[in-house]
Amino acid sequence: MYIKEIKTRNTKTKKEYVKHILVEAIRTEKGPSYRTIMQLGELKLPKELWPILVAELESRITGQMQLDLPGIKLPLKVKNAANRAMERFTIRSTRQLKKKESSDPNEVTVNLNDIATTKHRSYGGEFVCHSIWNELGMSKKLAGLGFNPRERSLAEALIIGRLMDSGSELSTWNWIKNISAIGEMTEEDLFNTGLNGVYAIGDKLYEVKEEIEKHLLAKESKLYSGRETLYLFDITNFYFEGQELGNTLAQYGKSKEKRDDCPLVSLGLVVDSAGFPITSEIFPGNVSEPRSLSEILSKMGYFEEYLPSMAPTIVMDRGIATRENIDLLKEKNIPYIVIGRGPRNVYYLEEFENYRTDPEFKSITKNNREIRLKEVKTNDITEILCISEGRKEKEDAMERRWKERANEDLSSLQRSIRKGNIRIRNKIERRLGKIEERYSSLNKYFAIDLIENQKNPRLIADVVFCEKSVFDIGTENLNPLNGTYVIETTLKERTPEEIWSLYMTMTRVEEAFRCLKSELGSRPIYHQGAKRTQSHLFISVLAYHILINIEHKLNMHRDTRRWSTIRKVLKTHQRSTVIITDKQQNIHHIRITSQPEPSQLQIYHILKIKPSRDLKKYIVARRL
Repeated sequence: MYIKEIKTRNTKTKKEYVKHILVEAIRTEKGPSYRTIMQLGELKLPKELWPILVAELESRITGQMQLDLPGIKLPLKVKNAANRAMERFTIRSTRQLKKKESSDPNEVTVNLNDIATTKHRSYGGEFVCHSIWNELGMSKKLAGLGFNPRERSLAEALIIGRLMDSGSELSTWNWIKNISAIGEMTEEDLFNTGLNGVYAIGDKLYEVKEEIEKHLLAKESKLYSGRETLYLFDITNFYFEGQELGNTLAQYGKSKEKRDDCPLVSLGLVVDSAGFPITSEIFPGNVSEPRSLSEILSKMGYFEEYLPSMAPTIVMDRGIATRENIDLLKEKNIPYIVIGRGPRNVYYLEEFENYRTDPEFKSITKNNREIRLKEVKTNDITEILCISEGRKEKEDAMERRWKERANEDLSSLQRSIRKGNIRIRNKIERRLGKIEERYSSLNKYFAIDLIENQKNPRLIADVVFCEKSVFDIGTENLNPLNGTYVIETTLKERTPEEIWSLYMTMTRVEEAFRCLKSELGSRPIYHQGAKRTQSHLFISVLAYHILINIEHKLNMHRDTRRWSTIRKVLKTHQRSTVIITDKQQNIHHIRITSQPEPSQLQIYHILKIKPSRDLKKYIVARRL
């Protein structure tokens, strides 16, 4: 092999262009000639280094040891030139170089000592996601929305990348180019993908968000029919890293993750009882949770042709279930199941105090914990009084703990006053104020009196305190409403057990948020623009569609593993290039998928998909 320099001249501008190619000498019927191995572009490399570059490229092509070894330092310029050349070589070898051999090209004599492998890329998880992508008809839908083949391929890689290598678009770009075999599954290869293209395709997906969500709702309703017409709505927020000065969505508010120091953006999500997303909406970080419901309900009007004939039941948590929102649901004749804001359980204090002896409280068991339920019906709604033994034990323990700590802090203040360490009223009141700030219910449960110094009213002689008997029940002065809550619903035909079970499906939307934040890496957000932030979150929602499809299929076969576990199992199923040299010194590159292991075959069997070897063979060069 050697490097050949080729000069060309533009006939109009008379400008001269130089390019270099790596070639090998061959014999033809017309005499000696050469064959191009790879394009090198214009080399900015001194000619005396060309032989070193040729040797380095030949070692990489043949899979042999490279020159950069202890005692043999490869010049940095040569290494960079070799890296750029190998990137071009990947594309050229897969598109142009063809194998031309004897009558049986699959039979060659090889030296086993010369066999090597290269370009190992993850395949298993991508193949599973690619199969779900096709099952959902996403490529066909995007084609109908004006996406060309390359855009469809990049959109698929971007969304699956969020599942496989959760993180930013920059991380996904690196994953597409250097880690994954996704570019070999899509309609067009993605070896030349640029970072700007990754960002641009995310923006284009968000522009057709409504059409994509309609398509997915219709497709998933058809694939998994018979699901409960129960829609769960909740809102969460994601925090930003940085000041986000130019991002109108980035606003300070109350963070769900205790990151009140960071700007936030909010995501409202509606999922059904199986966890499949219905629709989503992105709000500024300081949005009022109750106000988000009206926007979501108005948006759901766009989906009427895909919704069941009867209005689905809306389930909401207490953060959104204000009296105004409940009245809004009644006005629209939408059935609901909620825990309303405010201390509704206080109105049923007597019932909760006597729940152990009240025969109307029915007992059910969930996760080895006892739940007591009592139905109370009025003219237009039904209320289910609920008390969880496990939750009560936890809240009782928390109440005991904070009362003990408050008692210790008050006793410490009392000792300091009696020793004379602190006597001035202002200082004592400030210290007492800090204790009240630490324990928000202090004055409700403790009676505290400051005893003035009779000679000087600016001084305090003592502080006395005792625990109030707020609730006259039991040997401990604990709140009998610990572990209690009241579910309100318009579903009068359902039993208390059914109502409670339906409300507990709220864990589905909480699970969706957990997946979006943890398994799909949607946080923190670094984007400086509102549009790019919206694209980032919508990509995660689309990735969650694929995730829930996979988990739902596995759950139907009693496989309850999360996607994070499935992804680890499939990680070792890869595609690799095997390099061999035959007896005639032809260098063969064989691109092949590894044999799946039993644990991987089990997943493929449940999902009813069959991986292919997808064997590709090329002769890329001849050894001298």
